[in-house]
Amino acid sequence: MLKEVIERNINNNYNVASLETGISELILKEFLKGNAKLTIYDTENILKVLNIKIDNTEGKKIETALIVREEETKDKFKFYAVYWLEKKKFEVKKSTYCNYANLLKNNIIPVLGEVKFNELNGDILQFFIYRAQGENNLSEKTTKDCLGIIKQIIADGQEEGVIPKFVYSKRKLKYKKQELIGNTKKVYTEDEYKKIISEILKNIDYKKLGILLGLFTGMRIGELCALQFKDIDFNNKLINVTKTLQRTYDPTQDINPSKIQITSTKTASSTRTIPITEEIKKILEKMNTGENNYVLTGKNKYTEPRSFRRSYQNFMKSIGIEPLKFHSLRHTFASMNIENGNDIKTISEILGHSDIDTTLKIYTHTTEKQKAKAIEKFEKLLKEKGIKYDSKYKGSVCCINKRTSKLDFIGTIKEVAEYIGNCTRYVCNCINLLEKDEVYEIVPKIEGITHKNGKYMGG
Repeated sequence: MLKEVIERNINNNYNVASLETGISELILKEFLKGNAKLTIYDTENILKVLNIKIDNTEGKKIETALIVREEETKDKFKFYAVYWLEKKKFEVKKSTYCNYANLLKNNIIPVLGEVKFNELNGDILQFFIYRAQGENNLSEKTTKDCLGIIKQIIADGQEEGVIPKFVYSKRKLKYKKQELIGNTKKVYTEDEYKKIISEILKNIDYKKLGILLGLFTGMRIGELCALQFKDIDFNNKLINVTKTLQRTYDPTQDINPSKIQITSTKTASSTRTIPITEEIKKILEKMNTGENNYVLTGKNKYTEPRSFRRSYQNFMKSIGIEPLKFHSLRHTFASMNIENGNDIKTISEILGHSDIDTTLKIYTHTTEKQKAKAIEKFEKLLKEKGIKYDSKYKGSVCCINKRTSKLDFIGTIKEVAEYIGNCTRYVCNCINLLEKDEVYEIVPKIEGITHKNGKYMGG
């Protein structure tokens, strides 16, 4: 009865009803389907807005209907998920809310929506991963984003006393193996890099300037679109990255679900300063049309990411280079800096990563190349100087895991021999390149071989 009356009066004008009641379209729709909770106050407000007159008897019927509806649906995950999303509207940025809504609607509720609260347990996350990365073919990143939301919903529900308490499994969650950058082409080659820069400088315009900055700063596309000339400190040759521009899609809105927003950067670490070269500074100074104008247009009107992305792709095709994703400019910037021996911590800060481990994880292929270079350097040193290591060597020896590139152990030749379960002669033979250990690269700690957070970085 209640459902039919409200549906008839809304008459598919959910946007209007949402604006007047302050309740999102998604919540209204899910409420009418029986999948969301609505308070008596909200229900009365809807009736008032829709000008539906009811007497006291009818009011009691509505209250009873609501209680029954809650009892029938409140023990399902989707019920609390939609309620949690409505709360988040007032707690997070609009872009974050839209991201939550999209992930819930498209990826989480279709898998876990019908799961009852008493069926939730420590294995539910692994179950979700199998479904998400299996038949739904989600990336590891998207899957982890979904897991973060699921955990938040469960924790919130437990705090409210709605979802029963349980302990998550201590077993490490297993993900489908992620392809590393380098296994498939995700960066431009050195020759392509040089050609791109050369072609940009032949006839530079504001869009090409954005591509150039992508290669020289590693900035994200949204950060470039939001960049204004006032964000550039010409005296100190710095770019201040404080905001990002993005088109957000809100699935809870039927009318105008897509909007452009300029907000603060992705994370706290993404707010950063990036040094630029003297040449880049001169180009920016020459193209500066006023501090409030946008760098990618030269005007006080921005360009949005999808338009800039099209310009980038068209430019690449025009110079005979197969365009990779725009994000590949960022990967190319990072890879070339790492391969040229620049400090990982500094690169991590320029990229706006939260910690150095994020950088190391993404650019494992580059650190592998650095490792190979360091080993080659060591081998050349042995051949040129005729150095031979024996058990009398008192310096430190490194055991570098061939699979993970991590420094697993460091000690004297005797300590290393005990660690790997072999004799000191075998360790010396490995250092002298007379034998090869299956598990470890065994090398002395020499100048040019460095280690960051236990990760072997090469020379």
